[in-house]
Amino acid sequence: MTTSPLRPRRSPHADLPVGSADVLSRRAAEVWPHHAAFRAGARTTTFAELDRDVSRLAFGLRQLLGGDGLPVVVSATPGVDFPVALLAVLRSGNVAAPVNPRLPAATFARLLEAVGPCAVVLDRSLYERVRPVLAGYGGIEQTLLLDAPAGPHLLTCAELATRGGLLVEPRDRDENEPAVVTGDERLTHHQLKARAYAAAAGEGLSARSVVLNAMPCYQLDHLGAGLVAGATQVLFGNPDPAAAVREAADIGATHLLADPGVRRPVPRGEAVAS
Repeated sequence: MTTSPLRPRRSPHADLPVGSADVLSRRAAEVWPHHAAFRAGARTTTFAELDRDVSRLAFGLRQLLGGDGLPVVVSATPGVDFPVALLAVLRSGNVAAPVNPRLPAATFARLLEAVGPCAVVLDRSLYERVRPVLAGYGGIEQTLLLDAPAGPHLLTCAELATRGGLLVEPRDRDENEPAVVTGDERLTHHQLKARAYAAAAGEGLSARSVVLNAMPCYQLDHLGAGLVAGATQVLFGNPDPAAAVREAADIGATHLLADPGVRRPVPRGEAVAS
């Protein structure tokens, strides 16, 4: 008996959506299109807007780099720019290498040697710190900035995302291909999805959850868990734990994520314990 071509392929893991890890933002956009995915200051991004922005940047990345599974370093800066950039690298058919935006230049140089990226997508602060390292490393074909340009010849993600949207279906991608690489860890799309689902279940997240994220470096599991559950992630730019506790109480957050990285439920109407 043959399977109808109109019937979607099933994942070998029934509890996970089939396809590449960027299926998480596509699924969230379909289930909660108008629900807030991120809040950062006065800026709110819905799940539908997030997935649209991912496709737009992925289109630019595909034009710039191709889609042959090339490693791309992405600065894991707290803010909406990192989730879009990381998911866009995956949707473009390449492999993301997230890095701590506070890395010293010497550590960044060792990471380049270990990962061998063809491109880097950095916030301006990290770019300024590692500019001499980039100049001395011969394998970088493209340098992009997450935020405002630091020089006249540098392209930003916002500029690259104006050329159209990449019309690909994440569910058609092989989930056993590499998705993320760091100096000491390599994850497939399936592993990245599985970790996201485990994190969402472990912390009891749902579409009613409001997570205050005050971490100095955006963690992959925290990003994935929010997408899986449809939770709203409030990105707080102040890494001071005491300030994060006060802000979580002020906005009525249900979960707090602050250094040293413990996410805890926050009882509504009560002060957040440090």
